[in-house]
Amino acid sequence: MLRLNITSSFCCIVAFSFFCTNNLVAQDTTYFKEFNIDLEFRPRAEYRDGYKQLKNDTTSPSYFVNQRTRLNITYQTDKLIFHTSLQDIRLYGQTGQFSSSGSIGVFETYIEPILSKTTSIRIGRQKLDLDNNRLFSPADWSQQSRAHEGIRFIYKNKKVLSEILGAFSQSNENVFQTNYSPMGFNNYKMLGVHHLKWQVSEKTTLTTINATDGFEHKTNQQVLFLRATSGGRIEYKTNKFYATISGYYQYGNTPNGVNLSAFYVQPELKYKPTEKLTTWLGAELLSGDDASKKSKVSNSFEPLYGVAHRFMGRMDYFTSFPKDVKNGGLINPYLFIQYAFSKKCSIKNDAHLFYTQNNVLDKNNIIIHPFLAFENDISIKYKFNEFTTLDGGFAFMLAGKSMETIKEGNSSLTPTWAFIMITFKPELFHYKSKQ
Repeated sequence: MLRLNITSSFCCIVAFSFFCTNNLVAQDTTYFKEFNIDLEFRPRAEYRDGYKQLKNDTTSPSYFVNQRTRLNITYQTDKLIFHTSLQDIRLYGQTGQFSSSGSIGVFETYIEPILSKTTSIRIGRQKLDLDNNRLFSPADWSQQSRAHEGIRFIYKNKKVLSEILGAFSQSNENVFQTNYSPMGFNNYKMLGVHHLKWQVSEKTTLTTINATDGFEHKTNQQVLFLRATSGGRIEYKTNKFYATISGYYQYGNTPNGVNLSAFYVQPELKYKPTEKLTTWLGAELLSGDDASKKSKVSNSFEPLYGVAHRFMGRMDYFTSFPKDVKNGGLINPYLFIQYAFSKKCSIKNDAHLFYTQNNVLDKNNIIIHPFLAFENDISIKYKFNEFTTLDGGFAFMLAGKSMETIKEGNSSLTPTWAFIMITFKPELFHYKSKQ
């Protein structure tokens, strides 16, 4: 019954969107056309000596260069938007000089019928760039980035943005059954998301996100484990001061079918005393399980399909939850300081402390100390012109003994990481007309 309802709903949505589009186009002649082609070329060199994983006496540093190339094409009228983003991701030297294997893929490709001045429907592969990106993000730091395939209803006026997205995944065009067991990645079988952003006043904004993702039982395709995440954020902003707090509750079942009850909280203060100086002080708290007690309920919060690189340190020690914290949750107090030397050049320092939120046991079944590590990230950005930006950074970590339980290695050796990246984003062609 669940499979039938999902399939029927998607068919109805597609039919409804094209019906509305055809009727609107027939009633009013299109008078606006715009066609745009732009390029993104982004090579990045990295040095890794303790990135994601503690090093030991036998490890040695890693060096490599990877590259992202994107060609973005957008066609727009007053009744329709079509967008596609072709991309090539490569590691220098991986395919060899005489390689004939193709590597061009699609990051985004969607069509968006515009039903009215406030309403549209986006159909196809698309990024989800919601709120501050903690739960849903295109993960732009990753060269391949993240996108979802589904249907998205969008309503937007001067004060309210409301979006509803539905997605249903299959690995094959089956003749019978809807078995979905993706190999090599833990993708959802179904996803439903509602995102609301309300400009309450000039200084106050309220955001809510309610999401449900479903995962098929590994041996019984008739069973779908549903995980729900509900919550939001309130923001208050003046010329120099910004305050926010967000909170989410996660319930239902984990992808493995365990009962779930977990939470996430993030308070943050931002102060900008001058045009050049900006400071952020905040913390993240992700609940976890108490390994010293047996329980049939999981308390480990998973930040869904968001980005961790920007929130939990650029060395990416905590990107996969709850695995990267041994199900113990995480507390992440942070202090960010940014100084702009000019409109073209700025420097930023990110300092993090990491603690387990709940009890984690070592190999001797002894509760480890909650302190895990201190991480410091320094990054520099220089903008040569409107389409060329140079980024560079260096990070190091001072790990506590407990980190050896979380990430095997030698905590007495200092992990380091550095990168340099240049991004070109020129507009290749632009055409705009009115009839």
